[in-house]
Amino acid sequence: MLGSMYSAVSGLSAHQTKMNVIGNNIANVNTYGFKASRVTFSDVFYQTMGSASSPSTNKGGTNPTQLGYGAKVNSIDVINTRAGSATTDRALDVYINGDGYLPVKNSDGAISYTRVGVLSFDVAGNLVDSNGNQVLGFKLDSNTKKAQLNSDGTASPQNLIAIKVDPNDLDKYTGIAIGQNGEVTAIKEGDPTFIPSSNTGWINGTPTVSSTSLYNGTLNMTISRSFTSSSLYTGPKDAVFISSNAAINGAPDEITVAYDSTSNPPYILNYMNGAIVRTVTGTLDPATNTVTFNGIDDLDGGTSGIVRIPIHPTDNTLGYNFVDGAPAEVIGTLDTPISYDIELITTDKSGSNVTLNTKWNGSDPSITLGDISIELDSSKFQEALDSGFTNVTIGTVGPGPGKPEKIANIAVVKFINPDGLSQNGEGYYIETTNSGQAVATIPGSGGTGSFRAGALEMSNVDLSREFTEMIITQRGFQANTRMITVSDEMLSELVSMKR
Repeated sequence: MLGSMYSAVSGLSAHQTKMNVIGNNIANVNTYGFKASRVTFSDVFYQTMGSASSPSTNKGGTNPTQLGYGAKVNSIDVINTRAGSATTDRALDVYINGDGYLPVKNSDGAISYTRVGVLSFDVAGNLVDSNGNQVLGFKLDSNTKKAQLNSDGTASPQNLIAIKVDPNDLDKYTGIAIGQNGEVTAIKEGDPTFIPSSNTGWINGTPTVSSTSLYNGTLNMTISRSFTSSSLYTGPKDAVFISSNAAINGAPDEITVAYDSTSNPPYILNYMNGAIVRTVTGTLDPATNTVTFNGIDDLDGGTSGIVRIPIHPTDNTLGYNFVDGAPAEVIGTLDTPISYDIELITTDKSGSNVTLNTKWNGSDPSITLGDISIELDSSKFQEALDSGFTNVTIGTVGPGPGKPEKIANIAVVKFINPDGLSQNGEGYYIETTNSGQAVATIPGSGGTGSFRAGALEMSNVDLSREFTEMIITQRGFQANTRMITVSDEMLSELVSMKR
């Protein structure tokens, strides 16, 4: 009679354990990455009351007679089925779409494994999970940025490294994403880029340059007219006479040449010792820098005046940087100053040179520059370099073009027997002798699942099954309590027989 009560007690204990497991499953119905467990029972031991016998010629065989003594918990198994994904729209959340675990390392250096992919970067640039454990990944080739693996595409967890980026770069990344094969890609904003101007712009001002450009050239002046009679050159040694009475006398003639930046002005030729002879026009050939004058009758008796020559210097490009609203500054160096030599040549109609002595008003010549227009033309950038400028930047400085940069590759590990892992709480598993050694590989290869960013794995607890198991467990527990009650009543009846 007491045996039945002890058996019932063992049944109560077993069902109580099962109810605890069911309660843990239901409690974690919304825990990311949680795997439900189940309980199996087994009988304990038996008292053999009669042994089995073999059949004979005259008698059949008999079975053993045994009395059992209760139940016990045989196993508590983790159900490692993959659960569905819950979309979070968070770039660093990771869902493993298949088998595999994320390797992480705690502060003691011990490696654990988890399927809870709540990842983030801490202030030191470490990629960590929600508990601050460092996420492990592969070393990257410095040139190809590919994960360094063994020939079979795997790696030992001991050869993995904690993923870390320069914390100074975190502020420069506009976004960090995790790819399906574990690649961690960042888009970097902080590197300035050159943005050439698409339209022509003009800046008016008076810049200061460190080198001087002298605009010189050769001025060819030709005096021509039609003669009604043949040309006869006679006269004193220092004079030339022309039959039409156009002559250059022997007196020293002096001219003053001044430069004005006005485009294509008339050419006015005056002389210091006479009145204005004539106002003429001329053209400047940009290819040869030659100015041709026509229509001057006589240089004798002219008055003080000027020859106005438009200056067309060779185009040069200056670079400007505009950073943080600071004043514009000229950058680059004009290695070779640009200079031109000016020679004033006057010829008569026959092509003979007439010498004119030129003074520069008793002082060195000078050119007064008015407003200078500088065009920022991005198409001339290379030409500016070819013209002697170095370290030139033209355009605006802005954020980088947003090119993705691979900064890490997260590993995923697999086991021969994942059911043999030991649960360590907070979603972590520890390797055991029956799980086999962890083997790291690229997510999506070697039988592992690929990553899905922006999602987490839900709990695989099935509430309908758990409620059903709860009812069964409750009834089993009630039956065992009833067994104790009935056994107690039977003992009570036995005791009452004495009366």
